[in-house]
Amino acid sequence: MSLPVQQNKWYFVLTLVYGIAVLVDWLFVPDGSEWQWVNFGLGQLKLAALFGLVALWASRRWVFARLVIVWVALAVIGWPKTL
Repeated sequence: MSLPVQQNKWYFVLTLVYGIAVLVDWLFVPDGSEWQWVNFGLGQLKLAALFGLVALWASRRWVFARLVIVWVALAVIGWPKTL
């Protein structure tokens, strides 16, 4: 199956964003309450990149809508507590 050039570009960009976020999270950002907002942001970025890849793969509008709803719900549930 041959993908359009535009779609290939998005696969590359989203994979690169996910990979960089994983490396930054793993190598530079420690766990702990001081870093909770950075960890939350990196987690949301990784989740958005993965959901973007799934939405590109599925290419149906309802899949994208459900992924956005799940992403927002997980963000609300995982919202860091204030210090």
